[in-house]
Amino acid sequence: MGLYRRKGSRFWWMSFTVRDERRFQSTKTSSKEIATKIWKKRDGEIALGLFKIGWPGERMTFAELCDEFRSSHSSTLSMNSQRNHRMFSKHLRQFFGDRNLIEIHQRMVEEYRDYRRRQPSQRNPKITVKGATVNRELECLQCMFQFAVTRKYIAESPAAGVRHFDERRERPAKRMLSVEEEQRIFEAAPPYLRVAIILLVQTGGRTYSEGLSLRWDQVDLENLVIHLAGELKTSDSAQPVPLTRQASELLREWKNEQGQKSPFLFPSPRDSNKPIGSVKKAWRTTLRKAGVSYFPIYNLRHVFCTRLSWVAPDAVVQRAMRHSSPETKRVYQLGLVHQVREHLERANDKAYQGREALHLRDSASAEECGEKIEACN
Repeated sequence: MGLYRRKGSRFWWMSFTVRDERRFQSTKTSSKEIATKIWKKRDGEIALGLFKIGWPGERMTFAELCDEFRSSHSSTLSMNSQRNHRMFSKHLRQFFGDRNLIEIHQRMVEEYRDYRRRQPSQRNPKITVKGATVNRELECLQCMFQFAVTRKYIAESPAAGVRHFDERRERPAKRMLSVEEEQRIFEAAPPYLRVAIILLVQTGGRTYSEGLSLRWDQVDLENLVIHLAGELKTSDSAQPVPLTRQASELLREWKNEQGQKSPFLFPSPRDSNKPIGSVKKAWRTTLRKAGVSYFPIYNLRHVFCTRLSWVAPDAVVQRAMRHSSPETKRVYQLGLVHQVREHLERANDKAYQGREALHLRDSASAEECGEKIEACN
């Protein structure tokens, strides 16, 4: 391996051996100093096995990678994850097409990110695709390329260093739900949504996987617990969920009204043998009728966590939320400003012990202050 000048070229060239095959390549520079750095970098890549001729990625297309990834990797995931991967790969295929894997680089991934962000949303063409949606697609793309790296199709993932959008700017502000607002929402909601609201507020369950998809055989009204099963978010989510007296009485009444028509608490209006698919439209309509500004129904889990934290220690809150880490509570707990203010007032009471707190004016009386002002005039 070495540097040399080629006749008729102003660039330095380098020669190297890969798999007992002698190869020659231009450094694209006329500076010997820069060419030497490029040559040493290539020498290091060959020594570490990072530079190879004949990577499978030179012949494999992105579409072929999608098919192999789905059959070998996605098939081991939950049904929801498989559905998401199919949806993500649809948009990814449209952009990257039949390009070979070796042709896809970081700049191209960044172009896809910006292109998708400018596209109109399918549900509402008046707005563009959310940054959170693009981030999920980029994560799926990174997973695909990492799969290709593991199988030695390419040397490194071109999506590894691509920055994602800041989703926090798009999320609605978290807000605490007052009892008065809860009552207005409850009165404006249809019957099935009323039951769902009470169940979510009283149990802190996740909207669909632990609430709207529940079956009656998971609800133990005698022992006042819910046994979760199926596709849960974490292993800690499988812990039994206690039912309050208010929630259990409501579920008994709801079960009597439903009879034995469906195995689900909230059956689909089209097929009683399936759970309801979505309540987004009904939830938005209910909030509008109740005169409450929109917030995602998932935020009822935040309301549950906040109310419980008023009266219970952190260990109990963590168990009730079924979190694997106590730090996660901070994400869900709302209204901390009010609690901090209450503790500050208690701190003032203890510090001053009945004495008058500090004021802007000094201890002189208002009359003395008036006399001083007249004397100055």
